[in-house]
Amino acid sequence: MNVRLAGVTAVTALALVTLPGTAGAAQAATQSADHGGHCVLDLTGRARVSCFDTFSGAIAHATGGKVQLPAGATQVEGRYLTQLRQANSAALSSVAIGTLYNDANRKGHSWTITRSSDCDADPDIDWTYSNLSGVKAVAIGTLYNDANRKGHSWTITRSSDCDADPDIDWTYSNLSGVKDASGFDWNDEIGSAVQYGQCEAVYYEHSYFQGARVSGDWSGGALDDEVSSIAWS
Repeated sequence: MNVRLAGVTAVTALALVTLPGTAGAAQAATQSADHGGHCVLDLTGRARVSCFDTFSGAIAHATGGKVQLPAGATQVEGRYLTQLRQANSAALSSVAIGTLYNDANRKGHSWTITRSSDCDADPDIDWTYSNLSGVKAVAIGTLYNDANRKGHSWTITRSSDCDADPDIDWTYSNLSGVKDASGFDWNDEIGSAVQYGQCEAVYYEHSYFQGARVSGDWSGGALDDEVSSIAWS
């Protein structure tokens, strides 16, 4: 089925779009006491932001300690990416599906996204915000504020991975005013992004899914420091 991008709900610094028929309202992220430049956003219902001084610390948190990157790492690659994908397959409660970056070439701030499972191929909606209570977070992707997966990072977590159908599972309709715990504003700052599972992210030049767009893993290019809304399916 097709899901219309409608029913925008503005909540504090975050503007989210809830799925049609979803009983629960999308929740705004609350900042943690941490103030590092590499953050994990939990979207399982708690909507908690936890920030760390290192990207490796953020990924360890997003994957429940299953992936331990070396000190100084700015992206998940090689055997660590294999570990992450194996962990996603083995533990449905901790699946990392991708990473966004705020600069080109996967640099700068990052945002790693997690879900509880990877996606399937059917067209049905697998979950809604009203059914996420008590579900553990999984990492589905990371955003970076610089190209090449460098700089600040923001790792995004969900209760499960996406399925393979084209329906939109959730969105950020307007990144204006969306800040991590270090105070970094992510609007027009994403320079690179990476995905860890089956979620297909589409990044738009303007708010409410307007203008030029790019999808999947990317770094630099025309939308470097231009993204103002994101949709995941």
